[in-house]
Amino acid sequence: MSILFTENWRLLLREYEWPKGLKQYGIFTRETMKLDNFRLGVKNRLQYALCIGTFDIGSRLALFRQFNAGWYRPFGSFETNFYRKVPPTIIAAALSCWVSVPFELAKDAYYADKTFPKELQKGYTSYFNALRRIPFEEGPYYLFKNSFPICAKNFLQTLTAFFCYDYLKDKFGGVTHRISDFPLPLVKLMIGALSTSLALVFSFPFYHTTKEIVDYWPKLKGGKDPWGGNYRKAATWLWYHSMGSNYFPGLFNNYFWRQFPMLFTTLYVGDRMGMWNYWRNDPYMGAGNNTWEDTFS
Repeated sequence: MSILFTENWRLLLREYEWPKGLKQYGIFTRETMKLDNFRLGVKNRLQYALCIGTFDIGSRLALFRQFNAGWYRPFGSFETNFYRKVPPTIIAAALSCWVSVPFELAKDAYYADKTFPKELQKGYTSYFNALRRIPFEEGPYYLFKNSFPICAKNFLQTLTAFFCYDYLKDKFGGVTHRISDFPLPLVKLMIGALSTSLALVFSFPFYHTTKEIVDYWPKLKGGKDPWGGNYRKAATWLWYHSMGSNYFPGLFNNYFWRQFPMLFTTLYVGDRMGMWNYWRNDPYMGAGNNTWEDTFS
């Protein structure tokens, strides 16, 4: 939402001077929120957020919990068999990586439609309207075309963010909080920010840079596309031929600050739901302490 506000703020600055003083900032903010473009943007982005939160984020958390959550952690010590969580996390990420594809492509189609000449526009009135009409007018496959960058982004985000947060919470959140007086909320904040940052760095080349290569890089002589519009081929070329410094052009401006709030909030909500908390005993945990928690699952 902050990005939407900033975009409309810039629209007003095209016609007016930069505000001076708190009173003018207040007036400028109020008038920005009155713009039709801002109100329509809020409506459509809330619709998009509802779909992504319900289906995409919901499926990531549900599948991770189904395959991976709830393993026993020894009190005041580390989980020594953490390698067991790698395959289930990969499976959860792979099964959920495609869920957001139709919703993201419908969003792209809705906003792209407004840039076409009037005679070529489909006339989508809202995000939900585009999502409802596209499968019937263009065919269901339209919402899954060229989906490699989105699937790669979702897979690497889920795999990296969820596993890193789980691992770091076991290594730092558990011992640091239980053995010392270090506040656990601060530990969660730090490991959440680190896990989210790593996930965005690893996913950026295969999502944003790959699309930039196919859509905007100069073509060969005669206008021929060396990758034939195939994002997967471009990602393969990027992996084998490009230098590491070329993986991340525009990382922060075009990707990091747009994706960070959503993914960080996902980790926070998942932690509040108990995704990375102890909730059952491991059959190999050893002797108990004669409490109700000694029941094997």
